[in-house]
Amino acid sequence: MEQRTQRFIDALGQLEASGDAGPIAALFADGADVSNPMVRHESEGKGGAHEFWTRYRASFETISSTFRNIVDGQDVALLEWTSEGRMKGGEVRYGGVSVLEFGEGGITAFRTYFDPTPLTATL
Repeated sequence: MEQRTQRFIDALGQLEASGDAGPIAALFADGADVSNPMVRHESEGKGGAHEFWTRYRASFETISSTFRNIVDGQDVALLEWTSEGRMKGGEVRYGGVSVLEFGEGGITAFRTYFDPTPLTATL
């Protein structure tokens, strides 16, 4: 696995454990695009990434992700994952795929795809 992909996975683990979005946001390039099926951000870059990851973590009482498959390419990584935790008093488990695009300055795009039904069922 590429070091840059492992740095992302490590920073995500730190975010999930501590709630600190600083380390994961620092991996993003200026102008980076960040999105998932439930959140669209108009902000870009490190500030937008910080906001995105802060909101992600705040959605859960607890959350932890594991990775089944990791595919690293020259400028892209695909991560197949499962996340489990608690959300507003209910247990939640859901899986999906995330796409990381890399360029000068770090991660230039993060898009994740999953069925949001398990998350909205606990709201």
